[in-house]
Amino acid sequence: MQFAQPLFLWALTGLSIPVGIHLLSRKEGRVIRMGSLRHLRETSTQQFRGIKLNEILLLVLRCLLIILFVFLLSGLHWNDSENDRWLLVESGVEKNSSAKKLIDSLQTQGFEWHLLQAGFPKERTTTGQESTNYWNIISSLQQQKLNQAIVLSFSRMENFKEVRQFIPSTIQWITFPCPPNNFIAEVTQQDLNHVLIRRGHSQSNVTSFETELSLNSLPDSISIVKKNSVSVMVGYDPEFENDKIIVKAALQAIAKKLPIEFTITESIAEKEITHSSDWLIWLSRKQLAPMDSVKSISYVDKSSTQLVEQVSKLQWILTKRLTIETVLQ
Repeated sequence: MQFAQPLFLWALTGLSIPVGIHLLSRKEGRVIRMGSLRHLRETSTQQFRGIKLNEILLLVLRCLLIILFVFLLSGLHWNDSENDRWLLVESGVEKNSSAKKLIDSLQTQGFEWHLLQAGFPKERTTTGQESTNYWNIISSLQQQKLNQAIVLSFSRMENFKEVRQFIPSTIQWITFPCPPNNFIAEVTQQDLNHVLIRRGHSQSNVTSFETELSLNSLPDSISIVKKNSVSVMVGYDPEFENDKIIVKAALQAIAKKLPIEFTITESIAEKEITHSSDWLIWLSRKQLAPMDSVKSISYVDKSSTQLVEQVSKLQWILTKRLTIETVLQ
C-alpha cells in the first residue's frame, strides 16, 4: 500500500472534530428526587443503552468518512505482486526541472524506473551518449506486455528512423525541449595568425550561427580547414564605375566574415567575356546572354522593393543602381 500524495495525510488530524463533538454533546441526566424506589424498579434501562450505542456508531461513522476522504486525497493504491508499470527516461531528461518533478511523482506511485535504451536498463548512468531509435523502442515496449508505460524523452529528429510505429494506448509519450547546445561548426584559416570560428547555438526551436575572428590558439583536436576560393568576374561600363567599387567593397567585407577567399577580375563590358569564373557580376545596360555553368548577377532597371531578385537557378538581377545609401539600407 502506497500513497501518491502523502502530504495530505496531515488531514487525519481532522479526526479530532467528531471526537470533540461527541464529548461536548454528552449531557448528564437530571436528578429527580423520589420519595419511593418502587418506580425505579419498574423502569427498564434498555432504552438508555440503545441511545449510548447509537452515539458510538455515529462517532465511528464520522471518523471513517474522514479517513476515507483523506486516503482518496493522498492517492492510496496497492502495488501488484509484479510491477508492470514502467517509467522510461531518456538520458539527460531528468535534468529538466519539470521532468524531475514528474519522475518523483510517478516513482512514488510505484512506477519502475528504466533508462530509455535498448534492453531498458535500470542503471541511471551510461558510459556514453547513445543514439536512441524511438520507433524501435515502441516495438520493444509492446513485446514487454506492460499494463502501462510512460516515456519521457527529447524530440531529436535523428532518433526518428526507419518505419513509423503505431503507439498503443498503454504507452504514454511525453516530450521535453532539448537543452541549449553550443558547438563549433567550422574553423577556417584566415591568415598565419588568425582563424575564422563558425559557432552554432542550438535551442529547441531555433539554431543560429555566428562567425568571429580569433587568434590561432585552438587545441589540436579541432581541425582547421582552408578557405574556399571563389573567382568573380566583374564586367562593367564606365558609367558603372562607382557600382563596381561598391561591389568590390562588399566582397571584401564578406571575405572578412566568411571563410571565403575571392579572386576578383575586372573587364570592360564592351569586350568579350572569355574568362572562366564561378560568378559573373554584370554592371551594364547591355543585356547579358544566358550562361549555363556560371552564376551571374546582372543589372536590370526594374521597380522592385528588393535590391536583388533571383530569376532562375543560376541568375540574379540587381533592380537598382548601387549607391552607398542603397547598400546601407
